[in-house]
Amino acid sequence: MEIAIFAGAALIVGVSIQLVRAWLARRNAAPTGIHDQLIKQAEAYAERSPFLKTVCRQYRKNGHISERQADAVATAIARLEAK
Repeated sequence: MEIAIFAGAALIVGVSIQLVRAWLARRNAAPTGIHDQLIKQAEAYAERSPFLKTVCRQYRKNGHISERQADAVATAIARLEAK
């Protein structure tokens, strides 16, 4: 009887630990950057534009770009798409 109680308690503790770890992992997950989609588009054109290549490299290194850079990237992409 004592073995069944101990096994049940161990099972509850094990499941609880897994739930807490999953909850913490989800809570601490890095949010998606606001410029991720823009950089993905820029990476498609990076071979044709040294500016876009530089900005993509900076984004991978720092994880962010300024609003001014984001506007310049959007303009550069629009120019390349128009060609």
